[in-house]
Parts: sequence; structure tokens; C-alpha cells
Amino acid sequence: MNFTSILGDFLKTYRNPKVCSIFFIGFSCGLPFLLTLTILDLWLKECGVSNTVIGLFTLLHWPFTLKFLWAPFIDKYNIPFWPKKFGRLRGWAIGSQLLLFIGIYGMSCSSPISSPFQLILWASLVAFADGCQDISLYAYQLDRARKDLLGPVAGVVIFGYKTGMLFAKSSALYLAYYLGWNRAYLLMAVVILICTIVICCIPEPVTNDADADASVPYHSNSSSEFIKFLKKTIFECLVCPFRIFMKKENWKSLVALVILFKAGYILTQKMAKPFYVDMGFSILEIANVVQVFGTLAALAGGMIGGYLVKKITLHKVMFYTAIAHAVSCMAYLLLSQVGHSITMLYVTVFVENVTEGAMGTSFIAFLYSLCEIRYCATQYALLWAFYDFGGMLCRIISGVLADALGWTNFFLFMPLTFIPSLAILRKMIRSEQRT
Repeated sequence: MNFTSILGDFLKTYRNPKVCSIFFIGFSCGLPFLLTLTILDLWLKECGVSNTVIGLFTLLHWPFTLKFLWAPFIDKYNIPFWPKKFGRLRGWAIGSQLLLFIGIYGMSCSSPISSPFQLILWASLVAFADGCQDISLYAYQLDRARKDLLGPVAGVVIFGYKTGMLFAKSSALYLAYYLGWNRAYLLMAVVILICTIVICCIPEPVTNDADADASVPYHSNSSSEFIKFLKKTIFECLVCPFRIFMKKENWKSLVALVILFKAGYILTQKMAKPFYVDMGFSILEIANVVQVFGTLAALAGGMIGGYLVKKITLHKVMFYTAIAHAVSCMAYLLLSQVGHSITMLYVTVFVENVTEGAMGTSFIAFLYSLCEIRYCATQYALLWAFYDFGGMLCRIISGVLADALGWTNFFLFMPLTFIPSLAILRKMIRSEQRT
């Protein structure tokens, strides 16, 4: 195939209406995610908080990590005391976005110096509401992610997700630079309300009819009937999704891959912003190069990754993009030696984000491939919990590693963190070749 035919096929893939319509779902998921992570990290850094404490602030994200505990109930029940005309999943999405507005507004009224405990409280609420929103929007993604569209749908989700993060990061940093951090968070709260209005216009995804009765509340006055109903509910909500997943061949290896695949990326990203500050880059330079240009590079990488998943096997795409991203981490090492250089910052941000975008898309497609539509939200949330658990551990120790090793040794160590996941993928690829 020549370049023209490849480009034509690429554009045709992403013009599919089922693929295009998923963009806003990704945008809504990406918008609030970093408000309790990277953006908050910069706020803390500017207030003089140490790298170790910034790493420990990752614990505020625990409600998002534990969302799999209440995902089964969002998978089966309407939100209590909420108009049923919204639908089950759309109702949860709207309710969670209203909670996001309250939490982000609360953060805008707080300060890491004068009211740290108030900031912790509101950030925890944001993480919880963000988790509920993600759960309710999973089914929208999986409803369109049929086998032949795994890669393209994942690519568009990443595109929307990164666009949402780009808007949040760039807007927050520019506003923080000119108006202060509190007003930056206030704007993010207003944007969440706009997202809520758009979600109201999106119809419910198609769900399994077998679960339709699960939304009907219990009416019997018999205690024995209530106990049977309760046992059945717990079994269907908590046991079935996990038991079905554990019937998959090599499910332990799959879980290990989910935990380890992006460990190196998470370690690097958690300390990237403090690293840029230590290299002498201003908040405005970080906003221009890292947040805006970097996200655009990640968007391109994500779309490329989605197309590759369509053309070759998923595990091979994961394998090769992980290698490319491991090599790209060495650009940070060069930047640590060069110091304050805008040109080198552009190069570092470009190679790191393009490779991460492709790797991230293949990872999302991998998660789609593991989920069954009947328990999509629960299984996806469980898998994401494994990923987030590993990510939380990486973020917690990232500051400790950076302070103990120094920036040069820290970035020398990063490529080694990709070895375990590459070994698992290599084994899977060989198994596929034998069959």
C-alpha cells in the first residue's frame, strides 16, 4: 500500500459515525481527571511543598481507584431519588457531574497553605465523583467498541480524553499564571456544568435486556423474600462479573499486564512537572510546550495507535509501542543534562507524548477486549482498579525515587520498568503464533 491509500483508509476509519460520536464521552472523562493530580501537583509545588509530600498527595485519589466497589450497583440500579427519564447510566453521569461541580468549586475556595484539610476533603469528593462518572460512561464506549472497531474507538476515546485534559491543563495553567489558582479551579467548575448540559442530550447506550429488571426496586414485605432478593443482588452485582472474568485463560497474566504496562509512564509523568520547574521552566513555558504542544502530540499518537490496532494484532501493537515509549524516556535524561532549553523541551515532549499516545490507545483497546457487554462497567472498573492501584503505588514512590536518585539516575532507571510487561506480552505473542 502506498501513502495515499493508507491515508485514505485512515480517514475512512475515523469517519465512521459510531467512532466519531464517542469523542465527547472521552472529553467528559478527561476534563476533571488531572485536577487532583498533575494540576494540583503544580499548585503544591508553587506553594513550596516537597516532592515527597506531592507524591503522598496521590493518596487523595483513592476514591477513584476504588470505584470498582460501587461499579456493580451503577451497572444495575438507577441513582436513588433521581428522575428515571434520564435513564440509568445517563442519570448517574449527570448526578456525578453535579458532584464534580461542588467538589471543584470547593477546591477553588481552598488553599494548600491556609486550609490544607479543606482542600483534601474537596479533592477526595472530586475523585469519588470522577470515578462515578467514568463508570457510567464506560457502557457508551463499549457499546460501540465491537471487535473490528476496538482500535478506532479507543483512539477516539483517547482523542477526546486528551482534548479534555488539554483544555483543563492549558486553561488552568494560563488562568493560574494570570489570575491565580483559585480562579483557575473556579473556571473548571463552570465547564463541568456545561458538560452536564451536553450529557443530557446524549441517549442511553444499548444494555443487556437480562439486567432490565435489576432496576426495579424491591416491594415485598416478607423478610425471607427480602433476604433472597438481597443474596441474589449481591451475587449478580459482586460475584458474577468477577467470576466470569476469572474464567478467562491466563487471567492472572492479564491482570499483571494491566498493572505493569504503564508503570514507567506513570512514574515519569508524576515527576515530570516538578522536574520542569527544577530545570528553570516557568508555568507559562510549561503551559505552552508541555500542556498544549504535548497534548497535540499525544492526540496524533493516539489516532496512529488506534489505526495500528485495526491493521495488526493488539498484543504486537502494545509490545512495539511500549518499547518505543521506553526509549523515549531517555529524552528526559538529555534534558536533565542540557538544562533550561526550550528546543530540547519541545523534542522531549514530542517523542514522549507521541509514543505514549499510541501506547495508551492500545492499552484502552486491550481493556475493551477483556470486557463482556453484560457486566461492562463492573469489569472495566475492576480492570481499571488494578491499573490505578499500580499507578497509585508508582505515584507515591515517584517523589521518593526522584529525591533519592536525583533526576539523572531517576530517568536512567525508567526504561527498566518496562521489562516485566514486555516479557508478558512476548509470551502472549508467541502463544498466538503457535495457534
